[in-house]
Amino acid sequence: MRPKSSLNVPNDGQRAAIPLARNLEKNLLAYVAVAGAGLFSAVQSAEAEVVYTPSNVPITQGFAGGALTPLDLNNDGTPDFTFSNFSYQTHGLGGLWLKLIPAQPANEVWGTQLAGQRRVTAAALPAGVQVGSKGNFASSPQGLNLAIVDVSLTSFASGSWLGVETAYLGLKFVISGEVHYGWARVKFVAPGAFYSGSIYGYAFESVPNQPIVTGQTSGTAETGAAVGGFSPTATNTPHKASASLGLLAAGASGLGMTRELPAPR
Repeated sequence: MRPKSSLNVPNDGQRAAIPLARNLEKNLLAYVAVAGAGLFSAVQSAEAEVVYTPSNVPITQGFAGGALTPLDLNNDGTPDFTFSNFSYQTHGLGGLWLKLIPAQPANEVWGTQLAGQRRVTAAALPAGVQVGSKGNFASSPQGLNLAIVDVSLTSFASGSWLGVETAYLGLKFVISGEVHYGWARVKFVAPGAFYSGSIYGYAFESVPNQPIVTGQTSGTAETGAAVGGFSPTATNTPHKASASLGLLAAGASGLGMTRELPAPR
């Protein structure tokens, strides 16, 4: 009588494959689970990462030649944009305006052209706007105006930041030849008081060509609203230019701005 094999070999001499297949299947499933987790982790690490910098940097105002306030989105010691806060007066007339100047031609600002205006100005964006490749970006060596009030022979007021207290700038800039997107929140002391404001926090997307959402401080553009906890509701609807003239005159009384200006053009 042939003794029974401990390996459960059938009569035809072939080893049974079922127990081995089950063990192999378990091992393979465990391996796939571990490998999948590692792959998912690697994908996560390669995902977009928002770098947020809280701040409250005054946007300095200057006369004659103006005053410059740098904005270094990625904190590498080299400004990516510069705020120019300029004012002047002569013979009882004068003006003041605020604009953002790109540090290099490839750096751009989300722009808008309001009805009746002749040039593109920097848009006053609410929270929750995705800033990416589909943004309406524009650039100029002289910079994009946020707001202007000019009292002269051709008195006028223009800019999408007239009457705004706080809003976001949508920004596109280049790091080592690659495009990145970011935002900067600008806050004034009162609606329309654009002569006295501050850079109230800023952020950029560390992965090239990845979008960011205005107000987003962490996560990705797809999950930013849940992570950041902000609302996309616009709370910065500009008022008519004349509504802010009292504040403007009070903040720049030395300019002699006492005449009411026409609507923005």
